[in-house]
Amino acid sequence: MVKKEHGAPELARLPPDHATKTTSAQGFTAQRRASAWPVHRWPLERFFAQTRTRVHLPLSYLARDGLATRTVHPGEDVNHAVYRFYAEEAKGGGSIMCMRIASMSGGEHEYLGPDPRVAGYYTDPRGELHVRWWDGFLGDQWMEEGKWTMEVDWDGGKWIEK
Repeated sequence: MVKKEHGAPELARLPPDHATKTTSAQGFTAQRRASAWPVHRWPLERFFAQTRTRVHLPLSYLARDGLATRTVHPGEDVNHAVYRFYAEEAKGGGSIMCMRIASMSGGEHEYLGPDPRVAGYYTDPRGELHVRWWDGFLGDQWMEEGKWTMEVDWDGGKWIEK
């Protein structure tokens, strides 16, 4: 125990254990992949917005056809908002799930991938959310125009997800 200046005790912070950093990041990635939910099914887990923010939603794999944004409000379930966006009814009728862009581009078969799953969200410095996608069929993890990797921070005793 270390004593603070004003007399309140504080736990000593351990130096980062760099030998376990890669292993921890791989473990968090595996956990994200295992818990990813298919975008064409109603999400069982809830993820509530803490503040008013925007969610960036790609219109196709690697956002080749651009991005849409949707505002979510404090207390709103972000997973349900993402599901509703991709499950919207097409102009010609019928549910289009993850092939939302097909009705917009004259019937082209543009989509998010063969098995798109939401693996979580990345919060950018402005506080906006970006969907982390995992495709089990392709073995690919992507986010908008690029790939994502799990980043970890040292909290003084263990590695935690950034």
